[in-house]
Amino acid sequence: MDLEKQKTLLGENFLRLLYRLVQSVKIHQDNNQLLLDCAKEFNEVLAPWWVHERSLMISMSRDRFYLEEEKLPYRRDNLSLVQEMLDYFKNRKLRGLRFFAAIKDASYDNILSFIRILNKAEGQEDPIDWLVMQLSKRKEFSWIQIEKGEETDLQEHDLERKELALKGYFNALTSLKELTDKLGSQKKVGVRKIKRIIQDMMDMHTEDKPILLSLSTIRDYHDYTYTHSVNVALLSLCLGKQIGLSKMSLRKLGICGLLHDLGKLDIPLDILNKPGRLSDEEFEEIEKHPLRSVKYIIQLNASNDFKVESFLPPFEHHLKFNLSGYPRLNRKKSQSLFGRIITIADVFDALTSARVYRPAPFSPDRALETMLEKIGEDYDPILLKLFINMLGIYPVGTLLKLDTDELGLVIESPEDSDKARPRVVLLLSDDQGRFRKGKTVSLEELDTQKGSYLRNIKKSIHPSAYGIQSAEFLL
Repeated sequence: MDLEKQKTLLGENFLRLLYRLVQSVKIHQDNNQLLLDCAKEFNEVLAPWWVHERSLMISMSRDRFYLEEEKLPYRRDNLSLVQEMLDYFKNRKLRGLRFFAAIKDASYDNILSFIRILNKAEGQEDPIDWLVMQLSKRKEFSWIQIEKGEETDLQEHDLERKELALKGYFNALTSLKELTDKLGSQKKVGVRKIKRIIQDMMDMHTEDKPILLSLSTIRDYHDYTYTHSVNVALLSLCLGKQIGLSKMSLRKLGICGLLHDLGKLDIPLDILNKPGRLSDEEFEEIEKHPLRSVKYIIQLNASNDFKVESFLPPFEHHLKFNLSGYPRLNRKKSQSLFGRIITIADVFDALTSARVYRPAPFSPDRALETMLEKIGEDYDPILLKLFINMLGIYPVGTLLKLDTDELGLVIESPEDSDKARPRVVLLLSDDQGRFRKGKTVSLEELDTQKGSYLRNIKKSIHPSAYGIQSAEFLL
């Protein structure tokens, strides 16, 4: 089992057993066998962690639990438990609990005594200070440390990661513009910056895939070609990671995604930005850009190996899965794997972006539905299904109109539960029609009295319909 899955399982078991303990001590004495068994299981769950680590931190930030800064996923079967424990922590103003390896030598009575103190903290005037004072009086609690404060270091760390991600995104845009300017001026262009950009994206995915998907919602009407190229690289990397590509293959895939539209440098702007239908001659000019991308890649000041690895997917990205696209070739060999991946990423980003000839873009979920209509024809069936599974039915950045008359922006698609009920941040509007962030909710939340969902989706909307740039609320 990899480290990420190990942390997730450990975190979920920790919350489950902590919940059982805080509830059980309310009704049982310390010598109750069920209670003692629960304390034993609690200690056993933590035991594997101490083989390699000296401490373990369970934290709460922005209505999420973290285990050593890794988010614990929401699932339908743990939603109510997580919500109960979030309320428990909030009522005691707990930032988190840090356990030390010494707990493995603590008696069960000692563990239960700590839980009783933790329960009593809620009724105090200043719960967290009272709790810290109680524990400081007793040396037998050296295995636990209380983290306090409603504003946490995790929030600051989360904000810092997002700021770095945005900086990296716009650095990628700047570098891509510099590259195209030099190519357009017949200057020599190296690839060191391109490689670094893709490596930064790969590192970002390792740390936090939702941030990478949030970046891919950035839209710039006037700089479409550049933002589109960066977004295609981001989405391609995510899909490549989803199918288990090696680091070396991911690096190559990301570079191909970033360079796939270089050939548009040669297309006159009056054709690229034409609001009406293209003439046959104008469309023939558009159809030349994949081959021209190859021309520019060959002109790069790079090794022959780099060029050979980089030109085929950009050449193929409009061929389509059944080879009915362009450039029109008398070939029977199917698209390469990278070509099929970039095709999917390219079309999804294009459909969800406003263009001069299509000012009303598709909402992300509608874009996926449209692409499904051409599965097996335009797109690799397996890859498209994996892409949809990765993004969710309602991808990050989808704006939802709810039956409560609220607007919710999707921030995360459930991994192991109902993908039709994502987590959203509610958007609150003022008299001028401007929006600000409200609270974050899961659409799986139930009305405990009625047994029905608190919120249901009425329809999806593209954020641009309300003048909303999704990334402003996601990053």
